[in-house]
Amino acid sequence: MLPIWNIGPLAIQIPGLILLAGIWIGLSRIEWFARHRKMRVEVISGLVFYTLLAGILGARLGYIAQNIGVFIQRPIDVLSLSPQMLDTSGGIIAMLLTGFVYGQRKGMALWPTLDVLTPGLAVLIMALAGMNLSSGNGFGVPARLPWSIYLFEDWRHPTQIYDLILGFAIWRVIESKPHDVSLPDGSRFLTLVALAAAAHIAVDAFRAENVMIGLGGVRSTQLIAFSILLVAVEMIRRRKTSQKEAEP
Repeated sequence: MLPIWNIGPLAIQIPGLILLAGIWIGLSRIEWFARHRKMRVEVISGLVFYTLLAGILGARLGYIAQNIGVFIQRPIDVLSLSPQMLDTSGGIIAMLLTGFVYGQRKGMALWPTLDVLTPGLAVLIMALAGMNLSSGNGFGVPARLPWSIYLFEDWRHPTQIYDLILGFAIWRVIESKPHDVSLPDGSRFLTLVALAAAAHIAVDAFRAENVMIGLGGVRSTQLIAFSILLVAVEMIRRRKTSQKEAEP
């Protein structure tokens, strides 16, 4: 693991660097899809910019709210660039609210917009896996396997690498047939959601950080992911059915 790369007096946060690279590559893929779908690239880029900005601010404010005592003693830490000082839930809520308001004001159709954003989200999934691989977060349970990695004084399942491999596979599926317009609007996005949920169910079986709920070793995150998978599959079915009914 390499959370920090020291270059002379500089200490570069590798997870943050990976996140920036993922955002840059993801944005380029989003813009490429927007052009081929003949959507307004500048509007899509604006949506991505404002939702990302809101996500970062929301994640930092959420983390501050949960650790207010620490920040009262050291207020300068509010400006820290560490990606560890972010609250995922706060960031997601801020992104959803900002995206909804921006999309409404620009008159953006929901499902086509989500489809265009999907390739960037797939890249971001890989970036998050790379961040965990660098920082050591999301580590696996102890296991002595030929491909185990030594982390936190034990040999473990390389769950971060599992996430990275599955993330790459998901990205390849999402990027396949980019010119195919026969699919119902929203299918590409819902496919990403379903595949990501299935990947979480598989990898979380080997992750050490998640909480078990006493149902034969099932983890709470697996139950949540399974529920999301069922909803995504059902929505894909309904959108395909609606498209068939609308055809002359």
